[in-house]
Amino acid sequence: MKKYLLIVLFLIALFLGSCGGLPIDKSGGLSETAWTLVSYNGDSLISGSSMTAFFEAGEVNGSASCNHYFGSYKTKGNQIQIEGLGWTEMACMDPEGIMQQEQQLMSLFSQAATYSIQGQVLQITTDAGKKLIFQQAEVSD
Repeated sequence: MKKYLLIVLFLIALFLGSCGGLPIDKSGGLSETAWTLVSYNGDSLISGSSMTAFFEAGEVNGSASCNHYFGSYKTKGNQIQIEGLGWTEMACMDPEGIMQQEQQLMSLFSQAATYSIQGQVLQITTDAGKKLIFQQAEVSD
């Protein structure tokens, strides 16, 4: 019950934190791109886990290792807002720590403030300076 309450509170915080906004810029460099997370806040992912992100026309979705997520994004220049994040609610026990990692990833992702693409590397940074570093992946139809 306590775990369920924490998840609900986390989702409410994500929703409330996503209010406000940038106008949608669908012409930005993120549209129709796919990425795989390499590191977050200087840490490597747990072995056997991965996070993906697919950006298309104001929508973002992917896998956060255990659960699939979806939401919308807006860009203006190098600014980005990721809003309305939701995800499936599977509980994964293997590898150890996967659920805690997933919560950290989704929290950082929802706090996105700026982004840059250099070659095949996408860097998303929060206002607090925490970074998500992605490597470009192939877009599949």
